[in-house]
Amino acid sequence: MPTARKCTVFTFNLKDEPGQLLTLTNRLRAADITLRSFWATSNPDKTSTLRCIAERDPQFRDFANSAELNISEEQAMYIVQSENVGGFLRVLENLANADINIGDIHAVTLEDEQGWVVWTDEEQLDSLIDLIG
Repeated sequence: MPTARKCTVFTFNLKDEPGQLLTLTNRLRAADITLRSFWATSNPDKTSTLRCIAERDPQFRDFANSAELNISEEQAMYIVQSENVGGFLRVLENLANADINIGDIHAVTLEDEQGWVVWTDEEQLDSLIDLIG
């Protein structure tokens, strides 16, 4: 059975050049910040857009302010379940049956767990939590 919770997704940009990600992760480690999830995408303007879910939101906000990262925040749903055949399909069926539209989704399976980050209208997040878990 999956578990679901709201999460804050932080988005910010860095220069898209070698070593930027290494510098950032070293700074995160020095500040004892743990991330649950992380994505990075290169942009045509020679920047990278980074998105992450922090273990502790207030700690990440403080870090971002001190590092002068121009972050934006949005709410999403973080869903995790033990890997089983059809788990992803059941989550999608539940969303469709509840008439919840997915704006964006990231999914990953690592070892014996599956995880999804789902973006939808923020007013539907509480309904999504009730539906999933």
